[in-house]
Amino acid sequence: MGSEALLYIYGFVCLSMIAFNIVYNIVMRGSDKRMQQRVAHYDKIISAELNKIRRGARVTDEHIKHMTRVLSKTSGLMAFDAALDKHFDSVEKAAAGEYLNELAPVFVNLAYTYSKRENLQAAYFAYFIGGKKLKDHVPAEDLQRILIEYMEKDSLYCRVNTMHALYSFGSARAVVDAVSRSDRNGAFLHDKILQDGLLMFEGDHHELINLLWGRFDDFSEETRVAILNYIRFENGEYRQRMLDIMLDENRGKEMRLAAVRYFAKYPYEPAREKLLEFGSDADPVHWEYAAIGVTALASYDGDDVIKVLTDAMLSPNWHVRYNAAVSLEAKGIEYSDIEHMVGGDRYAKEMLAYRLGAEEEEAESKNVLAEAAV
Repeated sequence: MGSEALLYIYGFVCLSMIAFNIVYNIVMRGSDKRMQQRVAHYDKIISAELNKIRRGARVTDEHIKHMTRVLSKTSGLMAFDAALDKHFDSVEKAAAGEYLNELAPVFVNLAYTYSKRENLQAAYFAYFIGGKKLKDHVPAEDLQRILIEYMEKDSLYCRVNTMHALYSFGSARAVVDAVSRSDRNGAFLHDKILQDGLLMFEGDHHELINLLWGRFDDFSEETRVAILNYIRFENGEYRQRMLDIMLDENRGKEMRLAAVRYFAKYPYEPAREKLLEFGSDADPVHWEYAAIGVTALASYDGDDVIKVLTDAMLSPNWHVRYNAAVSLEAKGIEYSDIEHMVGGDRYAKEMLAYRLGAEEEEAESKNVLAEAAV
């Protein structure tokens, strides 16, 4: 799938997630005039319980049963959520945290209750769990075990919100189990969303990466690509494994290209030969390997690198020429020198003119901004 198509899909997914929040804010809060009354009601309840906690008292079993019942309604949970924000944003934060500790059984029960509800309600419960950072106040293992079941729902909103909640708990094993559950049921999370989500993980990334490697070949290719891109942004200690993937012709194209991008960020001498081969490939069918290969070569020194980048400037493919020009610029080679190296080739001259014009426009924009700031 082309990069533009992927960008449009990712944009659509992001807009869909924004729409989810707008629907809840407008439909569930804005148009329900009783919501403010509900929030005020729960504010009084919470304040009363916090006063008891400050006096050393415990939350009663009756209160726990009552909250389990009323928060099983989405409108009640939303009002409670809003009321709770007020206390977490004030000097009562410590007492509010203790209150949540006392309510731990409520949230575990609610997790099971909402797992049986329709998608939008389950999505909001997952959103609530992730937003309140309950990891310090509830038995995380019990809650996460139930949340992982949410990954089987056919709602993208629900799966994304569930993953965000799991990221906040910081359990690498739970996150990997959730990704596996979703992937196994064909409910794939868009690779960019999964990649960015994994970067939000609040636990040990080294442990998370090792667990993902352990199940790597069990995932779909789309999920593998997302994992490789996540590792590229997070850690440079996996050069040999990335090299194995890049060299393996049985791997999918997107996986191998992800490995090439890894070596653009983390240079690895054993990868040089293959990167030079990719950058030198003039077969139009392999233009993506050539385009990404010459980008990675910007991180490597040597006359052989300059030779491949210079030859790539003669490619009939615009992307290959563009990336080669950028890499040559990154190595400090002046336009006049590049022009001399490529001779009178029309493709190369057009690209140099394009890059020169782009740089002039960028410089002009910076000058305009600088003048406006004075």
